[in-house]
Amino acid sequence: MSIRIWGAFNSRTEHESFHLDIAGEPCYMLVHFHNPVEITLRGSRIITEPNACVIFAPDTPREYRSLRGGFTNDYVKFTYEDEQLLEHTGLPLNELFYVDTGWIFEERISRITWWLTDVMNDHTDEMAEALRSAIEELCQNRIDVSPKAKRDSLTAMRLRQIRSEISASPGEWTVERMAKSFYMTRSHFSVLYKKQFGISPGEDIYQLTMQQAAKLLESSSLSVDDISKKCGYSGCENFIRSFKKYFGITPLRYRSNNKQSS
Repeated sequence: MSIRIWGAFNSRTEHESFHLDIAGEPCYMLVHFHNPVEITLRGSRIITEPNACVIFAPDTPREYRSLRGGFTNDYVKFTYEDEQLLEHTGLPLNELFYVDTGWIFEERISRITWWLTDVMNDHTDEMAEALRSAIEELCQNRIDVSPKAKRDSLTAMRLRQIRSEISASPGEWTVERMAKSFYMTRSHFSVLYKKQFGISPGEDIYQLTMQQAAKLLESSSLSVDDISKKCGYSGCENFIRSFKKYFGITPLRYRSNNKQSS
């Protein structure tokens, strides 16, 4: 057989002193820790973050203990022949890596655990396919927790937040104000913003402003002059010119067409 499942389990305990310390086994062991644990890898003791994973290579000692009370993990033990189950995944052996919180490894292991207990039927193929799927999903949900990755993630979150604020009131924003909130020059911020959203901040403000103007024309009885002020324009003529450039018609024609279609 190509893949052999040696064991699988969803482990949960409320005991603070949970401690696993076993000698190496002639199989791989893939473990997903829901909670922080203290683990020994390559002779070093490491305290993990939540959602840590490790793949123990065959004949490698396995030692870890719970922290701060309670312990939850999922694991599967396996061997394989005649196929490259791990070779091209880029997943490390005997090293920590992390996965996104939405990963459903627990569900895969629950299925394998049930199949192992069903001794009346042969579930070899089902278990092998579940393991392949789990490893594929593991690769897709793996995240980088290096300092640079954390900085990039924080920057992306701040960019999404500021774009949400702009969407609510685009007329109040300029590229200069956006860049200042990030303590960056306009040019540096513009490069960062376009890399994140695929559009320059100035063009994004313009599009969001026109979309807001269209909504106001559709849903309110405000005059074009009042709408232009709400959208951050100092003069109604400039607003009408920008609106026509974006939609191809004047604001009043847009409102008229919208009422007719309604």
